Amino acid sequence: MIQDVKAFPVSFYFNPDAATSFFIPKYQREYVWGWSNWDALFNDLDESPSGHFLGSIICVNGQKDSMAGGKLELIDGQQRFTTISLLFCALYDKLKTNPEPDDDFNVEMVNLKNRIFIKANNQWRFEPSEQMQNKADFQRILSELFPKLVTAPKGLANFGNRRIAKAYKYFRERLAPLTISQAVALLEKLKSAILVKIEVQSHSDAFMLFESINNRGIPLSAIDIIKNNLLAELDKRPDYGIDRAFDEWKDLIELLPDPVVQERFLRQLYNVFNYLKRVEARGCSRATRSNLITIYDTLLRKRPVWLFHALQSQGKIYSALLNPAAAKDQWSEVTAANLQDLQRLGAAPAYAFLLWVSQVARSQVWDESKALSQMAWLLTKWFFWRNLTDMPPTRELDPMFVELIGELLQEMRSQSIAKLDEFVKHASDWLLARAAPEDVCDARLKGNVYLDNYESTRFMLCKLEEMHQTRENKRDLWAHDTNDRPVFTVEHILPKTENLGPGWVAMLEFNSKGTADAIRQRCAHQLGNLTLSGYNSKLGTMEFMKKRDRQNDKGDFIGYRNGLYLNADLAQRTEWNEAAMTARTDKMLKEVKSILSLRSNS
Repeated sequence: MIQDVKAFPVSFYFNPDAATSFFIPKYQREYVWGWSNWDALFNDLDESPSGHFLGSIICVNGQKDSMAGGKLELIDGQQRFTTISLLFCALYDKLKTNPEPDDDFNVEMVNLKNRIFIKANNQWRFEPSEQMQNKADFQRILSELFPKLVTAPKGLANFGNRRIAKAYKYFRERLAPLTISQAVALLEKLKSAILVKIEVQSHSDAFMLFESINNRGIPLSAIDIIKNNLLAELDKRPDYGIDRAFDEWKDLIELLPDPVVQERFLRQLYNVFNYLKRVEARGCSRATRSNLITIYDTLLRKRPVWLFHALQSQGKIYSALLNPAAAKDQWSEVTAANLQDLQRLGAAPAYAFLLWVSQVARSQVWDESKALSQMAWLLTKWFFWRNLTDMPPTRELDPMFVELIGELLQEMRSQSIAKLDEFVKHASDWLLARAAPEDVCDARLKGNVYLDNYESTRFMLCKLEEMHQTRENKRDLWAHDTNDRPVFTVEHILPKTENLGPGWVAMLEFNSKGTADAIRQRCAHQLGNLTLSGYNSKLGTMEFMKKRDRQNDKGDFIGYRNGLYLNADLAQRTEWNEAAMTARTDKMLKEVKSILSLRSNS
């Protein structure tokens, strides 16, 4: 895994007599260090004795001796190397103002130039990332310092507002009040500062080290490493090239911008299609976080172009599964709505199966929109009960869907499944056999559902309300405010807090004194005591009748006479006690099951 670990001074990496250079591939992330990082580095060098430790770097090295020459890909250490290079440039800018340079000083200046450039060919010692114009901004700085060696880039609008320019400006300003001898002393400290170089042979090895290395660097994700390796392979293809590959990669990332979703997509894509020989990576039956890079390195070595096209086409489908607007454009409004419901339940493991369903529907010439719509609604119901009962446990979900795919494949190959309806029915029966028993589901619905699973509780209340909405009274129950908080939240009719007011105590106890708090503890979190409100904080612990008739300053009802179906029976009541809560729980339980049940006889 690790070829070599050695501590070297900065002068070793930026050796004026060596030919080794370091580069950040254009498809890596941008330079992100800011003022606090620059300030800490400068102060550490200035205040510490010679040999200050700067951290570690990781580079991929296919050579026997990484310092013997050649270009090394810097996997971890971009932030430090970029900053060190900018500090070298700022020091050169400062020292060239020496009015009385002697021979030794002139040699030092030549060496400093050759730390920035390779002496033999005047190529840059270090090439920053091309992201966010990092490389072009660095080129501008070099062109101002060394106009005979570097041509100024064109069209660099807002140069001074970007990090490379700001870092260079910061160091120049810190160096400005120093004398020449003080600047030379700082240069010596920079050259003697220590960086630990960790050499590895592959990108996969590099990624595994990130788990155990903690320094000032910005660690890369699995998607970064896979991207680097994939685009490096495509760069070798004369019919593809890095520019085209990079542009197409950006399109893929725009479809799946969240790194967590990107990694999940790569895992799920492999797990549901690795029964195909062209997809299988030998020895990897299932993709996990630890072997993900190894899997994709194996695949891209065999078919990099095919793999990239597969990622693009499947990534577009995966993105649409997660994005209601895209789903509506690609399939239908009904499909988009069902996928939206599934997403609200946090059913991440389901997307692996839906990705496969999409592929099957197209290969079988079924109606893809209908197939996804029916499956999304089936999975919505299944995940609702799974989340409510925690059966099966989370750790079993990913392998369970892989098993379901294997079962359906077997049935299709044996001709037991030929039509979409048969496909859906078989999947439904299979999932039902792994769902919680009906008595367990009923017990959860009659219990403290609010405490057991808030999100499932809010979901079922929203579904109950949505089923009774019309075009005239439709409200967006999933809307968020300007702070990205849900507008409609779960409201306890009987307050859940202790120390109930005298009105509540009198209503609950009736002829049984001292029972109010026991009733609250038994009933407060039950389904029958819950509703939806966009004004939860304005209702709070006030008495029932005040909650029922509450209005805002405009005279609009914001209490239980607000027109919601869930509040229709509450709007006419004058009391709220244990009997009322129990009766409402039984009624709502039946309605929930009529909408979300997996069992047709419910």
